[in-house]
Amino acid sequence: MSLLAAPAIRRPVEVRVVARRYLPMRLGFGIVLIVMLVLGLSGCSDLGAFDEDAVARQAEDYYAAKYGEHVAVTDVWEDRGYSLFSYYSLNRAFCTMEDGSYVLVDFEEGPLGDTRQEAEITAAYEKRFRAAVVEGKRLLQDAGYTVSLVLINGYDLTEKGFFTGCISPYDWDDSEGGGNRSGSFFYTRYTGDERFFKEEAARITIRTPQITFEIAGADAAYANGFPTGVPDVPGWTHPIDAMCRELLPLTAGNPQTEVRVYQEGFYEIATNDNGESGLLGELSPFDYTRDVGDWLIVDWIGLGHGVYLTSNEHGVRLHPGDVTLEETTATYTFDDLVEKSNLTNNDVRAHDPAVFETYELAPADGLFAALPTSVQDKGWFSIRIAYDNTDPEAGLADLGVTPGTLTPSLYSVEENPAIEDFPEGPELTIGWMRETPLANGYQHRDGTLYRDEPVRLVRL
Repeated sequence: MSLLAAPAIRRPVEVRVVARRYLPMRLGFGIVLIVMLVLGLSGCSDLGAFDEDAVARQAEDYYAAKYGEHVAVTDVWEDRGYSLFSYYSLNRAFCTMEDGSYVLVDFEEGPLGDTRQEAEITAAYEKRFRAAVVEGKRLLQDAGYTVSLVLINGYDLTEKGFFTGCISPYDWDDSEGGGNRSGSFFYTRYTGDERFFKEEAARITIRTPQITFEIAGADAAYANGFPTGVPDVPGWTHPIDAMCRELLPLTAGNPQTEVRVYQEGFYEIATNDNGESGLLGELSPFDYTRDVGDWLIVDWIGLGHGVYLTSNEHGVRLHPGDVTLEETTATYTFDDLVEKSNLTNNDVRAHDPAVFETYELAPADGLFAALPTSVQDKGWFSIRIAYDNTDPEAGLADLGVTPGTLTPSLYSVEENPAIEDFPEGPELTIGWMRETPLANGYQHRDGTLYRDEPVRLVRL
């Protein structure tokens, strides 16, 4: 049997159905199920339908040209995806070489790379990346900041291994039932010089490296990790931008790096509290209008009534006056919320009708016109709301209510969009604040601000 034999393929099976007059419903369901099963099994028939010998020759020729030696292919395994009841081909195959390395061959583009120098190249990328981050730390310090923590993918700068499995990674099964394999594939031969990084840059993929800084200094010292009155461009962004520009050549100019910046002493608190406290900003490579990615700058603006708001969308920055919060006449009563919503089913806090009040949160005229095109096109962006019920403007003391840290609370209310399809569901949907407060004790929650529809809030 050839070492290059294609994987065994299961062929569609013939299925006979015996009709019974007393089971018409079951028969109909059975026929549908059988059709789906046969179609699913038929979907496997494309697997193995490629010129295996030609793929092996491509792998061997590529390997010989790259390393100057002939190494034979001992096995070929077609890369697969899975959908519903069947596998389907991803139009590429992993070739096992005699020396234990793997070559990935695309059926149309040819060889995409191999794993022979995987460990050496991964270490080289780590060295380059670490050097850039060390330089970023130095630039922050030169700008007057104290840098108390720097992590790459959760690793300290002195540690190795933060890119293991993260650079040009692929996962596959190497044989029928043989288990999972994974590896990093590189096309260009690495000889330790700069040429490799230039030639490989257009091919490289990195699983979004995450850099974490914890800093103290100007624009990075706010009471209880709750930034307010933040400059449009905080001073710590410039050194980090410069660091990320040093990394751009590694990926042919495409931003890949995510950076999170915390106020000194808050990283561990934020990690334990789902990243909610002490975050100063985040640089994201996913949505970008600048070469290094777009910043999310945390800046809580007060809207009155004890309510604060900040953008939770990269590239969107809110300033005082951009959003309004107005007290409104309720279109529903306290009893309506209890009877027609999911409030009593999902919240165990005590509610007081005496503090029932309704508000509308809406964008100011012209706000969306000044936002990035991507946000204008979708007509909404993510926000975060914080609520301080001890604020005199909340008005609870005037009602003779002693404010607590968690109750009374602020909720969003919207009509249940699924009510037409599921009439037994609640007419109103309630969004409630998290029981875990921010470091300053404020309640908080994520939300969405729409261009054409205000957010309705109620206090209970």
